[in-house]
Amino acid sequence: MAQARLVVALIALFLAVNLTTSDDAAQDTDMGTGKEDSRTSQDDGTGEKEAMTWPPKDVTLDDDPSLWPGHLQPIGANVPNKEVTVLNGFPSPEEFLRNYAIPSVPVLFKGAVTDSVALKNWNSDDYFRKFPESDTDILMIETRKKEIRNYPVDDVTMTQFLDRYTKEDIYMVEAVPKFVRKDVPMPKALLCEPIAKTVVDMVMWFSSGGTKSVLHNDDVDNINCLYDGKKELVFISYQKYRTKVTLDHPEGSYSSMDVEAVDFTKFPGMREVEYVRVNMSAGDCLYIPYRWFHQVNSYGRNIAVNVWWEHNLRNYINALSEGCGNLSEDSTLDDVDIQAQQEASPIEELQVFVSEDKDNVVNFEDFEARMRQDQLFKEALLWTEECQQLLREVFEVLDQNKDELLTKEDFDGLTKEMEQELEEETMDKIDHLKAIHINQVADLREFVAADVANGKAENYVEHMKKMLEQIYEENGTRTGAGSPENGHEEL
Repeated sequence: MAQARLVVALIALFLAVNLTTSDDAAQDTDMGTGKEDSRTSQDDGTGEKEAMTWPPKDVTLDDDPSLWPGHLQPIGANVPNKEVTVLNGFPSPEEFLRNYAIPSVPVLFKGAVTDSVALKNWNSDDYFRKFPESDTDILMIETRKKEIRNYPVDDVTMTQFLDRYTKEDIYMVEAVPKFVRKDVPMPKALLCEPIAKTVVDMVMWFSSGGTKSVLHNDDVDNINCLYDGKKELVFISYQKYRTKVTLDHPEGSYSSMDVEAVDFTKFPGMREVEYVRVNMSAGDCLYIPYRWFHQVNSYGRNIAVNVWWEHNLRNYINALSEGCGNLSEDSTLDDVDIQAQQEASPIEELQVFVSEDKDNVVNFEDFEARMRQDQLFKEALLWTEECQQLLREVFEVLDQNKDELLTKEDFDGLTKEMEQELEEETMDKIDHLKAIHINQVADLREFVAADVANGKAENYVEHMKKMLEQIYEENGTRTGAGSPENGHEEL
């Protein structure tokens, strides 16, 4: 029986099919007909909860999308919103990994950093002005509070920003300045050596309030801590609704929808998603899971810090069994080494790869083996025929003289413009490959969650670990893409 179910799971992963429970399917059917008469509630704006019938009885998904409740309203308005799980303070790293990071569940850590130096001192602009670096270090600011990703940015010092931010439509988004990193505690949920060493960035967001982000997602895990002001976030599960939410700017993983007036005729899938809403106050921290869609609003003078780290499912599971080490509970961001980011372009990396070959010649088999170990495909679970075909198409684009070999001659003489054209042509295919692998993992998460919900497994983490081992064994991929031996630990 277990073997048969495993085959079903593998087929779903190969086809990138969204797995849902029978209850989910029933919910989709009822939403489409408007027959379900479930009662739920929504905040009416005064803090009071008012009853709401959902799905709506007088309109169906077959009708004009503009008739659906919430059309041309702010994102998540006039529809039921779930509330996020709330904990008092941070859990242990082990509890965080087991209950939130591995199953990909957002959680609010209430009052988690109320005793921090940052919370006590960052409520005054004068505190920042006293540092000499405020007059010299250059920071980046956005020049419009309602986010537009291609809007111009500006470079200023902290002092210049402080002189302007209450009077102009600007806000700061920049790596936490080194001179105040000691003020910011490392989130206690992340005081686990295998996790802390994968931190990739620490970002400060500073405004006078009134900022509105686009709807977007990130390819990292994230804990956001708020040190002044209030924030409101709306979440949408990536695993459940990735086919419903349109990020029409995949190059930046964001949507062009107007978050203050969502047009259901342009984005009809937004009628079918489930919204999770959370409100943050100064001293709170929030876990924003890997790839969950989210939109953020800020109110009042507002300072927050994001800690971003690599999402690594296998690493998380291993940390539970092997331990988190002995990081000090007094650790601050000043104690954290940020993982070096890849700066070379894919074309430049391939040039190095070819030049390092003893014969300066790379055939497709060598190319495929090399690419399957690249960080670009770190989420690969199964390497399918479609994956191989897409990679072959990339190879053929790079093979300028069509001799079925990559040599130095294929790259010699490339101008910056030619290199950019090659990258654009190949990255479309590589992005398609990455999307296949990301969806494989999302399907597996849904499969495991459904098993736990339906009583077919008792423990999410143990079942996930078992499924990963079975998939590798069944497909002989322990030394292929996705295996620890090839460096593909992230799933």
